[in-house]
Amino acid sequence: MSFDEKGLEKAGMVYRTVTEVRGPLLLVEGVRGAKYNEVVEVRLPDGSEIIGTVLDTYSDKAIIQVFGKTEGLGLGVTVRFTGDVMRIPLSDDLLGRVFNGSFKPLDGLPDPIGVERREIFFSVINPAAREPPSEFIQTGISVIDGMNSLVRGQKLPIFSESGLPHNLMAAQIARQSTILGEGEEFAVIFCAMGIRHEEYEFFRREFERTGALDRSIMILNLADDPVIERIIAPRIALTIAEYLAFDLDMHILTILTNMTNYCFSGDTEIITGDGDIVPIRSYVISHMLNGGGGYTSRILSWRNWKISSSPVALAEVIKPRDRRMIYIKTRSGAELTITPDHKLLVDGLRGPEMREARELKPGDHLYSIKKLELRGTWRPSLLELLWMSGDEKIYVHFKDRLIENALKSSFKSLKRAAHVLKLNYARMANSARNRCYTIEDVARISARLGISMQTLSKHVDRITCGKKSSTRFSWSVVGRDLLRLAGMIAADGTVGIYPKKHVYYAAIYSSRDDIIESYKALFHKLFPETKIRIWSAPFGVKHLRVNSKPIALIFKSLSVDSDLSRIIRMPEELIREFLAGYFDGDGHARDNRVVFTTGSKLRAKRIQLLLKRLGIPSTISERRTGFKRSAIYDVIVWGRRYIKELFKGVKLYDRHKDQRIKRIVSEGNGIATEFDLMPRAFRTILRDLRKRYSIKLSDLRCQSIILPIEKHGRNITRETAVRIVKRLRELVGNLPEIKKLESMACGNFILDKVVEVKELECDDGDEYLYDLTIPLSHTIIVENGIISSNCEALRSLSIAREEVPSRKGYPSYMYSDLATIYERAGKIKGKKGSITLMPILTMPGGDITHPIPDLTGYITEGQLIVSRELHLKGIYPPINPLPSLSRLMKDGIGAGKTREDHMDVSSQLYMAYAEGVKARSLARIIGELGLSERERKYLRFADEFERKFINQGIYENRTIERTLEIAWDLLSMLPEEELIRISEEHIRKYHRKYRLQAR
Repeated sequence: MSFDEKGLEKAGMVYRTVTEVRGPLLLVEGVRGAKYNEVVEVRLPDGSEIIGTVLDTYSDKAIIQVFGKTEGLGLGVTVRFTGDVMRIPLSDDLLGRVFNGSFKPLDGLPDPIGVERREIFFSVINPAAREPPSEFIQTGISVIDGMNSLVRGQKLPIFSESGLPHNLMAAQIARQSTILGEGEEFAVIFCAMGIRHEEYEFFRREFERTGALDRSIMILNLADDPVIERIIAPRIALTIAEYLAFDLDMHILTILTNMTNYCFSGDTEIITGDGDIVPIRSYVISHMLNGGGGYTSRILSWRNWKISSSPVALAEVIKPRDRRMIYIKTRSGAELTITPDHKLLVDGLRGPEMREARELKPGDHLYSIKKLELRGTWRPSLLELLWMSGDEKIYVHFKDRLIENALKSSFKSLKRAAHVLKLNYARMANSARNRCYTIEDVARISARLGISMQTLSKHVDRITCGKKSSTRFSWSVVGRDLLRLAGMIAADGTVGIYPKKHVYYAAIYSSRDDIIESYKALFHKLFPETKIRIWSAPFGVKHLRVNSKPIALIFKSLSVDSDLSRIIRMPEELIREFLAGYFDGDGHARDNRVVFTTGSKLRAKRIQLLLKRLGIPSTISERRTGFKRSAIYDVIVWGRRYIKELFKGVKLYDRHKDQRIKRIVSEGNGIATEFDLMPRAFRTILRDLRKRYSIKLSDLRCQSIILPIEKHGRNITRETAVRIVKRLRELVGNLPEIKKLESMACGNFILDKVVEVKELECDDGDEYLYDLTIPLSHTIIVENGIISSNCEALRSLSIAREEVPSRKGYPSYMYSDLATIYERAGKIKGKKGSITLMPILTMPGGDITHPIPDLTGYITEGQLIVSRELHLKGIYPPINPLPSLSRLMKDGIGAGKTREDHMDVSSQLYMAYAEGVKARSLARIIGELGLSERERKYLRFADEFERKFINQGIYENRTIERTLEIAWDLLSMLPEEELIRISEEHIRKYHRKYRLQAR
């Protein structure tokens, strides 16, 4: 399809009135007569064309969703409404073909030529026209055929979890399924949505190798295909199924597999709501092993221009579909390695938009958080820091008998308290001078008595470590002085801990006498009575050293000798003191900028996050120096305003640096930095507002600023934006557009320019990729605050449409959306054919109450539950029959359909396996020897049932007769009087004992 130069070659109205672009959605105004699902053609400025459909209409506006890449979409596109809905060609020649989610061939053959074209958004089957399903479909899998039989026209979903072999099961069911009897035509339509290239190759290879493709039609939507195709792919599959079933009298089994999330490399760092910085690999594995627990249930995300702390709904470990990854580096120094289809939040002309990594280029601006806000801050006490060190040989001496009195009150006597809490009674009952507790004892007492470590810290007299001299402290909770000292040690000092040599110390090095004396005074203030050594070294450097195990362990617990990660969780005033101490040591100021220097790239990233805790953006610059040209990293803060904020309320101990900072703050220019620029959408909305309400530049009182912005496309600064919003509110009131501009002007974000994008191959060690699903916001904050997406198709569209979310971020219309898919399956009165549907869904975290499986359960007629426990035992297919259910099974089995004993056998298997599982649970508590003889028989039955009945080969195709034969062999393990669900007639006919007698 194409336009002529005037856009009038084909029938249909042409519009050039696109007023908003939001991801794959276009808002077109001034539209007349648009229809829901109407096909439109969108012509891009470069002359290329893409297809879309009308998603919604209201008043004279239409929302268009496009199919294909969204690069190039903007306000300058031309839209032609064709007046028709999306249709596909249909014929019986489709069998054996492979298509993508837009119904374009993937098998190298020409586009199909159908006998008719039918719209894909077809209405569901009228309930009054439905015929109850009553014929059996054999899948060749015993646990399905024998206990949860599939019936023609039924909707039977498979509920799985990430990492389980549901794709293997889908391929096996598609390969083996058949209907009993002669003269019946049967075909499979296999539709996979959001699959990786690796899975695509697996399905193609399996269907072609086994010959299943000859009677199948495959619709395969890849993970790097447009998200919108995942919405229409199942509708295309069901449209084909309806034609084959109700026009050509065939019996169709339609299998729909679920979507896959995009992925990060394992080293990508994420930030939890409590301030922990964790590689996503560690977080995902911990989350999965701890049933959704792990580090924390919440991580940081971004929503409504603000940072938020969100729960994790799903953590996934995924094999990469190929070896290609995209490396991205930004102006601030952030580095990401992600899959090409992963999306990052980018500054677009009409607002923030999620863009795939493969589409990014240098010069694009990524959204990054400005201020790292945590759910709560951490201000540890003296005893907490000592306990975190992990050293058991720390002895705490208290000033008074607070602990002894509390123990007597709770346990009546110290001896009983010592026995219950496993304390050393001799140390507890010693004289006041020598009475002490280990740090582990103190932690145990604190937890049992409910006395906080912070409270106990106030009563500490001194700390000893074996035969070492005691150390006294003038503080009980971490304060500003300790963090100032920690900053200096982190920059120009060291913490020495050598247990084998019994050497423990904290040291500072400087060539300045005033610095040494200042920090010597700070040591004396914090640790009175502690001996401090100072001596001169070559090149005029002086060493200040304190030999003390408790002091060394405290600074180790503060992570000053490593990555500073624990400092990030502390209150802002403590972080400011730490950075001041670090600047005293390894910092300098010049040319309106402040620089923190380190030899560690990881530490540079941590300093950058410490600055983000104060709302101060920075950049990381690498340089080479010294004889060996080793790498040095500078963390740079630009601009007077940010430097003033950094040292607010802080006096540097280095007089020269302190004077230089004061001079920059008082005399430096006020030029905005690149991080002060607003999104391009601000000037677009501002221009539209001025035009709509006839607001003159003079009315805004900043004509000289706005004129070049609107004429030449320059970005506006945040400070100017705040003034403009305030003036606009005075002129036109508190309009929704004003609120949106205010959210931008005051939003917790900066724009971080992309400076490098390159494609690379995964390292050999990077076998897996990792992802998290975050409800509501569907965003993850990674690395230096970069905002990334993890949206799934329906939620992605819902977000783009700015709909009010329902449960877990899904749109409120999801129930009806799923129903428009599921209710197209069934049988129609007077029609010979049927459509049977098996959708395969992954339950996030195994949560069956998650919206998609929950709503699916309401619409469909049962469910098959894939069990992680059975999978870990090596059982395939790992379908747990106990929570599984086929509501229509009774209508499709029995005499003349499968066999007369089928229902009785299934019921008895359920009962026996349930008894065996119950006995297994009991055996875990009391041991197998504690079970009764009857319970032991059921326990053995459950083991054999899983090993012989549920378990079968991936290519093992069992007939229903073979399935029932295995079932009878297993039931014969039980006493005959236990077979209470089976009639006497069936027992005498099929029981192994009677069959052997008959022979």
